[in-house]
Amino acid sequence: MSVAKMATYSMQRLDAALLWLCLTGVGISYYAYVVETNKEKDHDYQPFCDISEHVSCTKAFMSDYGKGFGLIPKNSPLHLPNSIFGIIFYTVVASLSLFNNYWNTVLMLVASIMSNLFSLYLARVLYLLRDVCVVCVATYVLNALILVLTVKKLREIKAAPSKKRKTK
Repeated sequence: MSVAKMATYSMQRLDAALLWLCLTGVGISYYAYVVETNKEKDHDYQPFCDISEHVSCTKAFMSDYGKGFGLIPKNSPLHLPNSIFGIIFYTVVASLSLFNNYWNTVLMLVASIMSNLFSLYLARVLYLLRDVCVVCVATYVLNALILVLTVKKLREIKAAPSKKRKTK
């Protein structure tokens, strides 16, 4: 297999993995949204992610940090469930990953870095709440994997011109 074909195959695998992670993220974020809205309507609602007193997704979702990351004022139109921001993030990253160019990948990298910073912030909040939210932790893992794959993709894109020169 030529270097160019290997690079194309590698990029296709990265794109497929990124797309799969993003679709998983949309699914998990949608589940979080459903759980939160159902809990708001019915306080007796018990989702699958509420396993015990200290392993509870609704404890995290219903906290002050469950909307607008606890940073956006309650009277703001952006004071939305964090899951909405997750759905937007994963959709944007999935869309950007469809195009293998430098600037789209840089935007993916910036978005991934931001999502991981928010993950660290929200993980700290979980610690302070003395809670383990399996849904939240799953998104933190997805965000970390997306960051790693985005860095790999950026390296592949930057190396592509030099690989083409080597094959000539």
